[in-house]
Amino acid sequence: MSAAFRRVVAAAAFSAGTLVVLAETRQFATVPLLGGSADWGFSSWRAITDQVRGGVSTAALEPCAAGATFTGNLDPSKLSAGFAGMNLDVKVLPVSFSDLDGLKLGVLDADGREYTLLLKMKGGESGSSYQVRFVPQKQTEFEALFEDFAAYRRSRPDASAPSLDKSQIETLAIQIASNFTQQSGRFQLELQSIAGLKSEAQRNLA
Repeated sequence: MSAAFRRVVAAAAFSAGTLVVLAETRQFATVPLLGGSADWGFSSWRAITDQVRGGVSTAALEPCAAGATFTGNLDPSKLSAGFAGMNLDVKVLPVSFSDLDGLKLGVLDADGREYTLLLKMKGGESGSSYQVRFVPQKQTEFEALFEDFAAYRRSRPDASAPSLDKSQIETLAIQIASNFTQQSGRFQLELQSIAGLKSEAQRNLA
């Protein structure tokens, strides 16, 4: 494991009449999940697209020289909206999400489109998920803590949804959506790895 990034959270408290600032530096280590020293488990991924609603979009996760390529065709022509994604049951991963605090993607190549990291919880309502949307850049890393994932229901923010419980996460997905018709056509995102983030919090007096 290696240090990934840090977040600093400050809190104030009084001690013997003196204001004391407690600064907690949240340092995160990376934990291999998919790619790198871990297997991608290509046979365990399943395509989930707008074909379940009568659409015609396609998706695949394919091996490439340095990792995996998420590719396919996003076609909103039939439904005036479309999505294409690849889902993975997290039970096949070498580490439980209960022991993690977020995810990190190693991006090798990207096409300038907006993608989504998506999580689903056990027993969640149909169409409900927790998402982080981002535009990946070539040769970069994208990091998202579980607290950064927002609740959605059928592609719309869901303020009534319960908070994401990492111990109940059962599905990890990579997805692309048309945002009605703002995105369409062939897409390709090349990934080196997907890793977990594990907190190594340190508290200091300031």
